[in-house]
Amino acid sequence: RRGGHRSRPNVSASGAEEVIETAPLHLLDLRDAEHVDPLFALLRADPALIRHYLEQIVFPSTMDFSTAKLSASGQELGGDLLFSHRLGFSGTPSELLPVELGRCRFEKGDDARMLHVLSDAAIVSHRLLPRDWDAAAILRLVANHEP
Repeated sequence: RRGGHRSRPNVSASGAEEVIETAPLHLLDLRDAEHVDPLFALLRADPALIRHYLEQIVFPSTMDFSTAKLSASGQELGGDLLFSHRLGFSGTPSELLPVELGRCRFEKGDDARMLHVLSDAAIVSHRLLPRDWDAAAILRLVANHEP
């Protein structure tokens, strides 16, 4: 390799440490494989470089963002407001479906499975709240809970 800078040790696939030499920055030629290959070996797994590459180059060039955002609730999508005919509606089983879709039809055994999970002490625990509880107190309990 050309005389340049010695970099931090790099661990090869065999587990051995090797020192990678790179050209000085002011002489770096990105079209020269002898310059680029050692830099690639040194930097290819650097988390900060990967993040920068994704956030500054890949995501902006591959993801189209719009300043206007469209949103709709299940009520709006499933009801008659937007569409007169609907072929299907997907979501969490709930009795909160738009009136136009009728009642939720659970599969046989769904209620029993939900009750089984909600009453399993390995999954759910309970705690008595003080008489002066409020929403903020419950949120603090949840936020500070450690399983």
